Amino acid sequence: MNLKSKRFLIKQRGTFSVEFAIVGIFFSLLLAFSGDVIIKLSVKGKLDRLSFSLVNIVKEQTQFYDPDSNKALLRTDAQHLEEIASNSLRRTLGTFDVSNFGVLVEEVKFSSENVVSSFVSYDLAQQTCAVSRTLQELKNISVMSSWDRQVPLYRVTLCYETDNWIGDLLGSDFTTVSSSSIMIGR
Repeated sequence: MNLKSKRFLIKQRGTFSVEFAIVGIFFSLLLAFSGDVIIKLSVKGKLDRLSFSLVNIVKEQTQFYDPDSNKALLRTDAQHLEEIASNSLRRTLGTFDVSNFGVLVEEVKFSSENVVSSFVSYDLAQQTCAVSRTLQELKNISVMSSWDRQVPLYRVTLCYETDNWIGDLLGSDFTTVSSSSIMIGR
């Protein structure tokens, strides 16, 4: 090896170190972002399945208890749903913390076509679940039944505060994962 080649390699060592550091930082950010997205998608899937199951429980309550009853959803019913959701997430999420969990249960019933007779909303658990529009504002998605009455609407929204891996690095807040399921009643 000649003298020029040795000098060239010695001068390039600093350049290689800088390039390696830049690539290492970029790769670390990519791994943190991927891990954060994977965690949030996993939690989102669990919340999706659970909110759909819970809204079906609310919908079927009239069949199980009193089909002729037109009573509004009670706070105790909503609290039972919150308890079911908490217990389910405690089993499926290894790091479940009830202080990071929120439940919003809504019900709209109608007295006649598009006339709301009752609207109830229960915000339960530790976190407040934010929705862009209340279920009462979405009353136009209700349908008329074969008995010519407008069917009630039910919505269960679940939210959970996850870890904020990439947000901490970028100075942003990407923590809340939520899922909302709407169902028409019987």
